[in-house]
Amino acid sequence: MTDLAQWLSAQTDDTDLGEAILSMAAAGAEIAAVLREAPIAGQTGLAGSDNVQGEAQKALDVISNDIVLNHLKANAAISILVSEELDEAVNLSSQGRLIVATDPLDGSSNLDVNVTVGTIFSVLANAGGPLQKGRAQLAAGYVAYGPATSLVVRIEGPTSIFTLSNEGEWVQTVADAKVPAASGEFAINTARERFWDAATTGYVRENIAGEAGPAGKRYNMRWVGSMVADVHRILMRGGVFLYPLDSETASKGGRLRLLYEANPMAWLVEGAGGRSTTGTQDILEVEPTDIHQRVPVILGSANEVKRVEDWYGRG
Repeated sequence: MTDLAQWLSAQTDDTDLGEAILSMAAAGAEIAAVLREAPIAGQTGLAGSDNVQGEAQKALDVISNDIVLNHLKANAAISILVSEELDEAVNLSSQGRLIVATDPLDGSSNLDVNVTVGTIFSVLANAGGPLQKGRAQLAAGYVAYGPATSLVVRIEGPTSIFTLSNEGEWVQTVADAKVPAASGEFAINTARERFWDAATTGYVRENIAGEAGPAGKRYNMRWVGSMVADVHRILMRGGVFLYPLDSETASKGGRLRLLYEANPMAWLVEGAGGRSTTGTQDILEVEPTDIHQRVPVILGSANEVKRVEDWYGRG
C-alpha cells in the first residue's frame, strides 16, 4: 500500500513542500496521541485565556499549537507560521521558502463530548507573504481525529486520504476523493436562522420542502459543529457546508477564518470535484487583508453550491 512519503515523492519534486506536509502529518500524529488520553490527563477544560479572536482557549488548543510550532521550528524550510492561536505571525527560519497557516485544533468546543476534531493547514510560498489568495496555495490539508485518524491532503492534483496505522504510518486509503455533484444533505447551524439573509433562508426552506418543493427531492440536515468533521463527511459522501454571512457576523466579515480554515478546505473540496463560494465570490479568489480575516463559507457538492449562488444572484 502507498504511504505518505511515497505519495509525496510521486506528487511533487519540491522537497521542501513534501517536508512541510510531513511535518504537519507528524504534528497530527502527536496531537492524536495527546487527544486519546486527554480526559485521563484532565486536559479537556479551558486554558484560562482567549485567542486573538476573543474566543476562550481550551487547554488542548494551546497544547496542539505548541506541538505544531515545535514540529515546524525543526523544519528549516518553514519561514513563517500563522496560527489561529497566535496574535501575530511567527518568524521561524530566515532561509525558509514556505509559510504554514494553521488552525491547530478546529472544533475544540466539542472536546468534552468526544466528537471528531481536527488540525487544518495551508502551505504558501514565502515570496508572496502570508496574505495570498487561496488559489496561490501550494498544498493544503487537515487531520481528522475520529474513530480513525485521517490525513486529507492535496498539492495540485487529486485530494487523497491517509489513515494513521497502529505502527504510526500514514497509509493511503483513498487515492482520489470525489465529492458527488448532487447530494441530499446540507450542513448548517439552524439555531442561527433568525440572523440569516434572504438567500440562506430561501435555500434552506427549499430543501426542507422536500419532494414537493422546488428542489424536487428530500434532504437531510447534518451539523456537527466541527468544520473538519462536517467537511470530512462531505468529502466522503457529498453534501454542502454553510456558514454564511448573517446579521450577527456581518460586522466581522463572517465567522470562519480565510487563511487557515476557508482556503485550505476550499482547496481540498475543489480537488475532489466540489466547489466553494462566499455566496458571491469563489473563496479561493478572495484577496486577504489580514492574517485572521473572516469570510462566509459555502462549499461542497457542485450542484448544491450553485443553487446557493443562484439564491444570492436573485438579489
